[in-house]
Amino acid sequence: MSAMLVFFASTAVLGLLAMFRAKVIAARMDAGAAAVLAVVMTTVALGRAPAAAIPLALVLASVFAWFAVGAVHRKGGPEGPARFTAIHGAAVTALTGWVLFFAARGFGSVSVHPGHQLGLIIIDLGGAVLMVFAAASWLLGTFATPAESKSLAVPRLTGIREALMTAGLAVAFYAIS
Repeated sequence: MSAMLVFFASTAVLGLLAMFRAKVIAARMDAGAAAVLAVVMTTVALGRAPAAAIPLALVLASVFAWFAVGAVHRKGGPEGPARFTAIHGAAVTALTGWVLFFAARGFGSVSVHPGHQLGLIIIDLGGAVLMVFAAASWLLGTFATPAESKSLAVPRLTGIREALMTAGLAVAFYAIS
């Protein structure tokens, strides 16, 4: 539980910092939405999911709507960085909703839950492994992009924030499995 709290609280702080540093309003809203996701997951990690499941689900629905609309209406073409950010945000929001649903069903915490079926356990563990690879990818995209490469490096604040969020989701998926 403490690992999730550290990951998600750090993500929330970095999201708020990114909100103040962003120059474009869409980037500010994306950073704010990432901070809101981290606060929701911090609430889940604290064991408040059953009591606050409906308000948290409504918050997640509004964040998902922001990212989904951004994925459709952002400029830059299908492969543009702004569109990818919105698609990634929508996917992370959906995964956060998955964790919230099972934590709320788990009677108080992501680690205290009723027995699952084997298929759900495998899906959750697969999600944990996928999130570990996603966190590593964010860090590689941030710090290991060669100077002679044609691809752009991810800004450090964004890369660290997203790596922390995905690492926290990996721990959460492992906890609900």
